[in-house]
Amino acid sequence: MKETLSIGEISALFNLNVQTLIYYDSIGLLVPAERNPKNGYRRYRFDQIYRLATIRYLLRLGYSLKEIHASYLESRDIDSTLEQLKKQSGILRKKAENLLNTDRAIQQKIRFIEQELPKVDIERVSVKEFPERRYFPIGGEELLYGDDSFYLNPTVVFYKDDSKYFGAYLFDDGENPNQQKETTDFLRFPVIPAGRFLCGYHQGAYEHIYESTRRIRDAGGEFDLADITVNFNIIDQFVERDSKNYITEVQIPIIDSEEHRVRLLIL
Repeated sequence: MKETLSIGEISALFNLNVQTLIYYDSIGLLVPAERNPKNGYRRYRFDQIYRLATIRYLLRLGYSLKEIHASYLESRDIDSTLEQLKKQSGILRKKAENLLNTDRAIQQKIRFIEQELPKVDIERVSVKEFPERRYFPIGGEELLYGDDSFYLNPTVVFYKDDSKYFGAYLFDDGENPNQQKETTDFLRFPVIPAGRFLCGYHQGAYEHIYESTRRIRDAGGEFDLADITVNFNIIDQFVERDSKNYITEVQIPIIDSEEHRVRLLIL
């Protein structure tokens, strides 16, 4: 067994880039036992591989190099190690939960687009009936871009006169309804009331959506229509760069009863 190993041998042993080992040396994390004064070649004692293995292990657990160097390597004992591992396990579980929730939102958005896009007929206006639908409330446009829900979920926009209110649509395609309710505390979120809606589509930039809304309202002149419009962004700026290709479904609630009218007032 060799007493010392070259930086190349250490690199091959751990499948690490030589530059990584040079960096570890520069910050004092893994300093070679010997350095040739003439050519600067580094050599490491064989037992230094255990220190490097510990560094790799801690990096795999999610510790930063700063954390490893500042405290962990020099203060290990069974009690402190177990305490640190429990703490790190909690951090990793939280990260994993956040990643799973993000992936669920992404999958829901994919399914929403794939389900809604084939239905699009830009000129058609029709009456559709929907069950209750839930959304995560975001608020006005000034709050929109600071909320991660806006980026991950399909966007629903409530228009009333000149005001707009944004939400993240909690699209439920029925594939994992119980899982969704558990992970998002589904029933806490506000509801778009069930009922009939006069529906049509807008294609293009959002600044011109009022023109499409007027066209759809005109087409449904025989209905008693709410003054609220519920718009679902199917193709938006996150999936299409050209605003001319944005597609939004415009849904205008049809007021069938006084009870329905009251419910719409609290949307």
